[in-house]
Amino acid sequence: MEREEQLARVKTWLAAQQPAAGQVMLLEGTVGAGKTEFLRAVVQLAHASEVILLNAVCSAGERELPFGTLSQLFDSPVLPVELRRRITPLLRGLMESTRAENMHEAVESNRAEILYDLFQPVTELAATTPVVVCVDDIDHMDAASQQCLLFLIRRLSTAPILMVLTELAESNGTHSPFHAELLRQSSVASARIGPLSPQAVHLLTGLRLGTRGGREFGDSFAERSGGNPLLLDALIHDARLGGGTRQRVFGRALLNCLHRSRSHTLRVARAMAVYGDGATAEQLGELVGTDPSTVERALRTMTEAGLLRDGRFRHELAARTILDDLPAEDRAQLHQRAARLLYHQGGAVGDAAHHLAEAGRVSEPWALRVLLEASSEALLHGRVQRALRYLNSAQDACTNERDRWTARARLAQAEWQLNPSASLRHLLALTEAVRSDQLDPYETMLLVRQLLWLHRTQEAVDILALLRKRATRLPSAGIAASSGTPNQPAELHDMEVWLACTYPPLAGRVQSGPAPTDPEGAPTTRGRAFWLQSIGVLSGGLVRRRSGEMQEWASHVLGQLDLNHNGPWAEEATLLALMSLVYSGRLSEAANRCRSLDERRTGSPSPMWQGILNAAEAEIRLRVGDLSEAVTHGERALEHVSVQGWGTAAGLPLGTLILAHTRMGDLDCATALVTQGIPDEMFQSRYGLHYLYARGHYYLAMNRTRAALGDFLSCGELMGKWGLDLPGIVPWRTSAAEAWLLQGNRDQAKRLVKEQLSLPGPEDTVSRALALRLMAVFSSLGQRPRLLTEAADILEAGGATYELARTLADLGRAYHALGKHRRARVIIRRAWRVAHLCQAEPLCRELLPDTGVETELPEDEERATAVASLTNSERRIASMAVMGYTNREIAKKLFITHSTVEQHLTRVYRKLAVKNRQSLPGYLRGEIG
Repeated sequence: MEREEQLARVKTWLAAQQPAAGQVMLLEGTVGAGKTEFLRAVVQLAHASEVILLNAVCSAGERELPFGTLSQLFDSPVLPVELRRRITPLLRGLMESTRAENMHEAVESNRAEILYDLFQPVTELAATTPVVVCVDDIDHMDAASQQCLLFLIRRLSTAPILMVLTELAESNGTHSPFHAELLRQSSVASARIGPLSPQAVHLLTGLRLGTRGGREFGDSFAERSGGNPLLLDALIHDARLGGGTRQRVFGRALLNCLHRSRSHTLRVARAMAVYGDGATAEQLGELVGTDPSTVERALRTMTEAGLLRDGRFRHELAARTILDDLPAEDRAQLHQRAARLLYHQGGAVGDAAHHLAEAGRVSEPWALRVLLEASSEALLHGRVQRALRYLNSAQDACTNERDRWTARARLAQAEWQLNPSASLRHLLALTEAVRSDQLDPYETMLLVRQLLWLHRTQEAVDILALLRKRATRLPSAGIAASSGTPNQPAELHDMEVWLACTYPPLAGRVQSGPAPTDPEGAPTTRGRAFWLQSIGVLSGGLVRRRSGEMQEWASHVLGQLDLNHNGPWAEEATLLALMSLVYSGRLSEAANRCRSLDERRTGSPSPMWQGILNAAEAEIRLRVGDLSEAVTHGERALEHVSVQGWGTAAGLPLGTLILAHTRMGDLDCATALVTQGIPDEMFQSRYGLHYLYARGHYYLAMNRTRAALGDFLSCGELMGKWGLDLPGIVPWRTSAAEAWLLQGNRDQAKRLVKEQLSLPGPEDTVSRALALRLMAVFSSLGQRPRLLTEAADILEAGGATYELARTLADLGRAYHALGKHRRARVIIRRAWRVAHLCQAEPLCRELLPDTGVETELPEDEERATAVASLTNSERRIASMAVMGYTNREIAKKLFITHSTVEQHLTRVYRKLAVKNRQSLPGYLRGEIG
């Protein structure tokens, strides 16, 4: 505090105490409460007056120095020279005498010299000039000085001397003889200095920081400092530097308080910082090796000093500051004790694991189990960095080879969530564990998936061979190999089906296997069994074309998923479930599922999880024609996980981005993606089909029809060989037919279109519409509108807006060729609006190549015709529908029934030749009659 404030406070206190010569003022207070500050103010008052000040500051280090405090007081330059000449030899002699005899004997044998040669001259000096004696922290005073000072205090009744002493008000349970004798003297007046009141904190803050600062910081400073003047000074100092509490300033003040307290208080504070909030006195006592009563005294002392409130540190910086000050060896020991305490008391494994990780290498036999369990729990909740810390510690706690491999497998899973490429070093090492049969079967199957993802095909093939070989040794299919081991044949069957769906060249013979459980009867624990079973059923639905079964399971899996509670196979199951809905043409449900997953999420998923969700969302947006959002989500997928991290699965986000950029006319971006290096192994996976299909359309846009045809036919060849010839994955036939048409080969194009139309399955509705659009090319002029209208209806119902725009464009041209120019203009305009909504610029330019006035007149004519065909009520309801009001909201605002709204909208759709409110023209927004 400033000098004026110090003096003002001391003057007020001195006036209240009414000190007089011959009096001893004993100031008691906790560390930082301001007793030293009071003493300094007394010193300043003495300097400001014509008095002689004898001052001493005791410290713990000087306690063993005999007569050290006495020497500080009386070997002072403020004393007259002749007086110092008499005193100095005496002090030197006293200190010399303690070498031959103990301190008590030294004082007793020199009592006369102390009284007459030391105190008598000072007493005589006080008769003419006021003398003030100040001693700070008398609890650290050496025993010899204590006895000597008591001699002086007993004779103060006749000596005009004022003494001000300070001591720590932290009781250690007993009173020393010196303290008892001191308080027995009638001249001693004791005063307790407590923390500042909130009002005083506000006042002092305002004096230092101004009125505005007092209002802004007063409450928080009172709360954080607890009224401790030392801590308050630090907070005010930090505020002057620009706001925000700094560990260097505030932390230093906090440590000053603790280090100047008694040793057990510092030890308890350190134990609290290590253990965290909520520790009982018994727990803290066990950590520091003392009894609960000592801990309670330390807690009471820190509370009185303003460091604690309700047994917790007041400031969030406190624990961090104390931990930083704690020597590494002591810190590790405390963490070990805390982990042991939590384990034996049945505490949360995450808390015990935290202390084990902080302690470093731990040899406790239970430590590995705790660390592995806590790491699994952290991974399930998406706390990857925390899991990595536990797993790194777990490796140090392993005592046998199998445990070491288990820990490394978990470590690979954790690093996978952040960056799959970074986990490769662990995965390659784990292949050795599989060969020596040191890895759990579940972990082994997960290793196969990860190696294939990172295009390490040969290693994956070797492990698959071992898995298949070991499966044949089991007693019977349906009996677990051993206690605690999963039903390996059933699990391996699920994996084989997944391989047939995702990496077909590596799939073994997929036997009939167990009948898939209905989703309602499936495991709901969301453990490894559930995710593997889900993957098997979803993959089987694709391979065997069981659309209904696949869709039902996809919905069930996505409903069970919790992004904050998932397992290693969950990400694969989630991606497969979302893509199953996409392949089935259920784009609306897939989009709703993605939105639901995003809404149910709390916190941020790991980069791998976020990348998978973004990639699926990008493909959904591409297929519904939202090209800009497809690009946004595709780029996010590659931001969260690099192309190298995506490995063989990179074909999915890359394919989406290439096709979206191509349809938007951004061929430079598409070229950059096409020329990017990709692994050859990608073309041996289902993900490669997405890439080949997208690249083929890029080649079409670049007028490289031969290259485009090669990519489309490659898709067909691979899909046929793999038994995955599902147009829902990529409709290669219609795309190849377009390429054949551009090369003038109508026969090949027509053959492919007919093949497409002959394929069964309700999931092929969009691909059927694409085939119908191309079949119109081979039909008579009169048949074209019927085929194209049917295709447009299918595409509109399926939400495939980009393909809808292309189909409407062909339909408009067909009507134009038939001489129905007005209807042709209406449909062409609608096609342009849909293409514009998709941001498909090349298609927009194709539909409206001329941007002059002449192209605006048909729009005005179309608009006038369309609006004129509607009644006032229909225009009003249609306008509100375009603005986003629901039928119920429209009915409420217009005071009509819900049924009336539906009837009006049905007539509007018929008059404007649209299917739903999403297709209503935007110009109706301003047509409220």
